[in-house]
Amino acid sequence: MHNLLIFILLNALSLVPAKDPLGNDISGAEQVGTVGSILKKPIVVRVLDSLGNPRANVTVKFSVIEEPRENFLKKRPARLEPEETRTDKDGYATSRFCFGGTSGNYYILIKAESQSLIFKEIALDRNWLLFFFFSLFGGLGIFLFGLNYGSKGLIRAAGAKMRDLLFSLTKNRLMALVIGIVVTVILGSSTASSILLVRFVSGGIILLEQALGVLLGINIGTTITVQIIAFRILDYAILIVGIGFFLMHFFPRYRNVGQAIFGLGLLFFSLKLMSAATSNLRYLPLFHTIIAGLSRYPLLAIIIASLITFLLRSSAATIGIILILTFDSLIELHQAVPLILGANLGTTFTALISANSTDGRRVAFGHFLFNLLAIAVLFPFLNYIPNIVKSLGGDISRQIANFHTMFNLFSAALFLPLIHLFARLLDSIVKRTKTGSPWTHHLDPAFLDTPAIALGQATREILFMADIVNRMLEDSIKVFKERDRNLLEKVVKTDDEVDEFEEKITPYLTRISEGEMDSKLSHYHHALLNTVNEIEHIGDVVSKNLMSYAKKQIDTGFLFSEEGFNQIENLHRFACETLRTAINALATQDKNLAQTAVARKKEGYILAKKYSELHLERLKKGMKQSLETSTIHLDIISDLERINFHAAEIGAGIL
Repeated sequence: MHNLLIFILLNALSLVPAKDPLGNDISGAEQVGTVGSILKKPIVVRVLDSLGNPRANVTVKFSVIEEPRENFLKKRPARLEPEETRTDKDGYATSRFCFGGTSGNYYILIKAESQSLIFKEIALDRNWLLFFFFSLFGGLGIFLFGLNYGSKGLIRAAGAKMRDLLFSLTKNRLMALVIGIVVTVILGSSTASSILLVRFVSGGIILLEQALGVLLGINIGTTITVQIIAFRILDYAILIVGIGFFLMHFFPRYRNVGQAIFGLGLLFFSLKLMSAATSNLRYLPLFHTIIAGLSRYPLLAIIIASLITFLLRSSAATIGIILILTFDSLIELHQAVPLILGANLGTTFTALISANSTDGRRVAFGHFLFNLLAIAVLFPFLNYIPNIVKSLGGDISRQIANFHTMFNLFSAALFLPLIHLFARLLDSIVKRTKTGSPWTHHLDPAFLDTPAIALGQATREILFMADIVNRMLEDSIKVFKERDRNLLEKVVKTDDEVDEFEEKITPYLTRISEGEMDSKLSHYHHALLNTVNEIEHIGDVVSKNLMSYAKKQIDTGFLFSEEGFNQIENLHRFACETLRTAINALATQDKNLAQTAVARKKEGYILAKKYSELHLERLKKGMKQSLETSTIHLDIISDLERINFHAAEIGAGIL
C-alpha cells in the first residue's frame, strides 16, 4: 500500500505555462496578432511531476473553446496545429495557433490528463493601425466641429449681450477676469477667445491692462470645457446629439440652445470614436515606450504637447485626447501632468502669430508669458503634483481635469495682483511700431463668424463715419456765411473719406452671415446697412449740392437776404439736430430717440415748405437779394430737407 501511494505521487503531474531557464515566460499566452495570421510565438506548456521534474511522452490536447461567432459565418474559424501532441524529454508540448477571420478575444483550452490551462489570445484587424489614424483624424475633426458649432449656438443665444459685455470692460481686474471666463465658455475655445482679444486690443476697443485681466479669465474659462469632457458619458453621446437636433428643428424658440447641445453631443461622440480606436494602442509596444519616455523627460513632453495644441488650434482637443487615453488606462496622472502644461502653453502660439499690431503683440506675448512663467514656477515640483491632485479624489480623468483647473487658477492668483506692473513690462519689451490707417484694421474679417462682435466693430466705424459727415454738415453753413474757399475745398475733399468708409463697411456688413444671427441681431444688421446708405447720401448732398451752391456764391458774390439766410440757418440747425438724434439712437439703441428722429421728418418737411413760401413772398415784393438767389435759395432749402429726411430714415431703420 505504501509503495502504491509513492507510485501515485511520483506519477501525479502538473500542467504549467512554459518558462525558459531564466524564468522568463515563453508560453505564448496573451499574444496579439492580426486576423487570419499565425501567432509569432507558439503556444508552449510544460508537464511536471510532483517533484518538479519534466514528464515526457504525456498526451497534451489543444482546443479553441471560444472565438468570435462571426468566424463560423465566414467559415474562417481559428486553427491549432497540432491539436494533440506529446511532451518531449523536457516536458514541453507545443502547438501553433492561427487566428480566424474576425478580430476579438480567442480562448484556448490545454489539457493533460486531469490538468488544464486556458490561454487568451487577441486578434486585431489587419489594418488596425491605419484605421486608428483614420478614427483619430476624423474624431478630431468632429470634436473641433462640435466645439465650434455648439459655440455658435451660444453666441447667437448671447447675441448682443456678449458684445455689450466685451465693450463695457472696466479697469476692475476681477470683472475683467469674469468676462474672460464667460466669453471663453461661449466661444468654447481659449484659442478663439485670445485671438478675439488680440484683435480687440489691436482695434483700440480694449486697453492692454484690461486685456491682461481678461486673458487670465480666458485660461480659467477653457477648464470648464475640460471639466465637462471629464464626465464619462460617452455612451449617451448619441442621445445628446438627438436631443440637440430635435430642439433645433422642432422647437424654433430653443434653436440656439439646441445647437449648443447638438455640438456638445458631437464632442462626446467624437471622444467615443477616438476612444474605440485608442484602446488598441495598449498592444503597441512603441506607444508604451513613447509614454514612458515622455514621463522621464517632462520638458520634452511639454514641448510636444504645445506643438500638438498649436496644430489643432485647441487646448481642449489636446486634453480631450489625454482624457480618452485615461478612459482605457493607457496613461497615468504623472505622465499626463507635463502634457497638460504643454497644452496650456501651446494655446498661446496662434494668437502670438496672428497679432498684427503693437498692442496686439503685447497682449499675445503677455498670454504666452503668463503660461510660460506659471509652468516655470511649477516645473521643479512636478513629482509632487500627482499626490496633491489625487488627494482631491475622483478617477484619473477627473484628476486630470482638476489639475488643468488648478493650474489656471494658480496662474490667475499669481499674476492678477501684478497686472499693472506686467503691462508696463510688456510696454518696454514690445516696442511700438508704425501702423497704418487708424480705422482699416477695425473691420477684421476674423469677426465675420461672430456676428455679434462683427456688428459691434461695424457700428464703431459707422459712428466714426457719421461724425465726419456731421462735421461736414456743420461746416457747410460756415462756408456760406464766411465765403471760405479753403473750408469749401476741405468739405468736398472730406467726402472722399466718407466714400472710403462706405466702400469698406458695406461689403463687410454684407459678408456677415445672416444665418448665424437671431432676429434681434438680424434687425440690427439691416439697421446698420440702412444707416451707412443714409449717411453716404447726406455726405453726397453736402459735398456735391450745397458746396456747389457755395462755390457759385463765392464766384459771383451774390448775397442772401438777411431774413432768408436766417431761415436757411434755422433749417440747417434743425437738420443737424435730427442727424445727431438719429446717430445717438443708433449708438445707444434707444427706441425713444429713434422715434424722435422719425417724427422730425414731417416737421422738417413742414418747415422747409414754410420757408420756401416765405421766399416766394419776398420775390413778389421784388427784394433784390431774393431775386439774385431765388433758384439757389430754394435748392438749398430742398437739399436741407433731404438731409433731414435721410437722417430721420436712420431712426426709422432702428425701430
